Amino acid sequence: MKHIPKDIIQKGLKQAAIFLAYSYSAFIIGYFLLKLIFWDRLSIIALISTFIPLILFPTFLLPIIGLSIIKKRWFTIISAIACIFLISWLHIKYFSPAPINISNSQPRIKILSHNVGWYTTQSPTLVKLIHQQKPDIIFLQEIVKKHTERAFTWLKADYPYQIGTHPVGILSKYPIVSSEILHLADHPETQQRAIIKFNEQEVVIYNMQATGPWLSKSKKLRLFKIPVYKYDKRSPEIQDLVERVERETLPVIVAGDFNMTDETQDYDRVQKVMQDSFRKSGFGLGFTWPHGWELKFLVKRSNWRLNYPVCRIDYIWYSKHWGAKSSSVLEATESDHLPIAAELILLK
Repeated sequence: MKHIPKDIIQKGLKQAAIFLAYSYSAFIIGYFLLKLIFWDRLSIIALISTFIPLILFPTFLLPIIGLSIIKKRWFTIISAIACIFLISWLHIKYFSPAPINISNSQPRIKILSHNVGWYTTQSPTLVKLIHQQKPDIIFLQEIVKKHTERAFTWLKADYPYQIGTHPVGILSKYPIVSSEILHLADHPETQQRAIIKFNEQEVVIYNMQATGPWLSKSKKLRLFKIPVYKYDKRSPEIQDLVERVERETLPVIVAGDFNMTDETQDYDRVQKVMQDSFRKSGFGLGFTWPHGWELKFLVKRSNWRLNYPVCRIDYIWYSKHWGAKSSSVLEATESDHLPIAAELILLK
């Protein structure tokens, strides 16, 4: 085997680092420009936004590369400024919670929401989670018959008011005045709307399960079939929900699996009519999905699992009648979604 001189290897690594640094910088600049102009109207921008802020973290390496490898003053200065902006943005958006200051006399309600992942979450696990958290209202998505037959029955004493219509369910300590099944935007996905009686006040609650985005092969190119990010079914559902909430006159709580991240245009639409409990009172990135995914599509016959979620797609929202005292992402069950909880205070 022919020996490759050390200086040639070092030169090759240096050129590779320079190429990656410039390519990544151009990619990030292009992303922000296209997002500013098109936002989610371009599917590639919508797909990239799904993994923000993870995609932005390599920005912190650019000043080091600029100082030690590229050795161009202008690149180092610009990348250092970009790092300052990124740190400021992360701090403001994810690490500066502003929970509401309350008195002990104000009525409060604890919410738990969990996509149980169909058959993956076992009923004993779900019951254990609920007993540990002791929520007042529980929003469940992707439930199956075994959950309503077992977990719901075991919890009947603590949660006498139950609505279990596969694949969504609500359990409540407070009386449920009325309930209905929804199909937002006339799509097959199932949602729930109910009215509960809390503190002598009627409250509207929505249990949300939005259609998830997916990758499909493009049929526009005859010679090449490239994957295209599809999310067009979710947006009408979100718009339908927003319009319904705008018409509500009672206090509103909406919880569930929205299948969108906080960088999407759909998130912005919801944020205009409700508050995100985790954004207001939670700390950190709040990722909830996909926990425990098997990575066999990368390495066949592998037991590798993605045990660190990379997206936040599960939310607890509330109307102006409420304030958020706390919000958190809970420990994993067998589901690929992490459960979430929030404590809300009724203001008026």
